[in-house]
Amino acid sequence: MDIVITGFNYYSSYWNNPSGELARTLDGSIINGYRVKGFVLAVSLKNAVSKMKEILSTTKPKLIIGMGLNPATRFVDIELVSVNQTYFTQPDVDGNIVRLQKILDTGPQIAYTTLPLEKIMRECSEKKSLPIKPSVSIGLYLWNVVAYMIMTYGLEKKIPAGFIHLPPTTINLLRREAEHGIPFSEVLEAVKCIIEVSTSGMYDH
Repeated sequence: MDIVITGFNYYSSYWNNPSGELARTLDGSIINGYRVKGFVLAVSLKNAVSKMKEILSTTKPKLIIGMGLNPATRFVDIELVSVNQTYFTQPDVDGNIVRLQKILDTGPQIAYTTLPLEKIMRECSEKKSLPIKPSVSIGLYLWNVVAYMIMTYGLEKKIPAGFIHLPPTTINLLRREAEHGIPFSEVLEAVKCIIEVSTSGMYDH
């Protein structure tokens, strides 16, 4: 059985996107007996929607987590909710701008994460002092699109599913793509802990 994680490729001035790098790094690894499949999405509305539909229909994961970069955060933010709406004035890599558009025509207005948040905070944040916190600041850009597709899938299939925003890393800082950054190894450890906790006890395979 597979775990699926997704990240994003470069966008704007962020030529090193830690979410994409992390998806590549974890691809093929084994966590709690589950094989990780990592996918890197283009920062493109058309590509993200079609690719997510393909991923969800072909992999049938037991756990799925989407990731994106939030240049403003200093934590690994677990997003609690997503909404069935897209709105952005910053063009994607295809030059598209969206002025209110539903993600799924028949989907609920709000979708919630099914990741075990309290357990993650207890095991990863409190016990291991990893920089993880809950968040409701997902916005309406492509991150929300992917998060909504993942969360609705998790609710429908009754599996752990969610979206996390990553902070810039020291690589972004050294490249002058961000004003702050934390070591990539620490971000990697935080994400691995989230996966480990979310899959703990899932031995029905």
